[in-house]
Amino acid sequence: MNLEKFFIKDDNEFELLKEKVMTIFNEKINLPEQVFSQEFGNFKFEEFDWAMSGEFWKTLKKLAVHTNDEFVLTAVIEPNPVDYFHKEFKYYNWIKMSIDLSTDNYFELLELGPEESPADAVLYNSYTVVWLSPSMKWAIWGEREYGICVIGLNDTVHHNSKLLSSLKSWRSIDSTVLSWIGANFMSEESRQKFVETIFSNYSQGN
Repeated sequence: MNLEKFFIKDDNEFELLKEKVMTIFNEKINLPEQVFSQEFGNFKFEEFDWAMSGEFWKTLKKLAVHTNDEFVLTAVIEPNPVDYFHKEFKYYNWIKMSIDLSTDNYFELLELGPEESPADAVLYNSYTVVWLSPSMKWAIWGEREYGICVIGLNDTVHHNSKLLSSLKSWRSIDSTVLSWIGANFMSEESRQKFVETIFSNYSQGN
């Protein structure tokens, strides 16, 4: 299979997809601030490293099936897809992943970097990554620095039992999630400030 065809190369298509991303996320800020638009809630967390594995694709496929989406967009926000990636390699580090792909295909796509710079593959050179459904019913924001991903559900699907059943391993913000985060801080003071802010923004009381 020619996996390169799943990467976004057309500028107009990129702009259309970017509009969806910007509708859901405030890409100018980062965790622990609230990166989701007001229409999203029911936040749950998973580990970033898991998102970089083939197993993660099983969850993404289930979510896409439940929301009748034909693909999942995997998009790198940082490094900048335009100012860095497209400028250097003439295509975008955004991938339209058809739901008929296998778990192996997912990992291979993440691992597939530019021919002249394999180290720029999403698997290796990505600090902030989002995954979302084109129907905009669910979306995931991930940051490598803090080791976490957070999924938000659109208000219209908050109580979709089939959708929620696909998120069994995901956790509301709790001591386990905070332990994932805490491992990435040297300073107790900065860790505590981060924890307080992310709990305020992503607890189910919001």
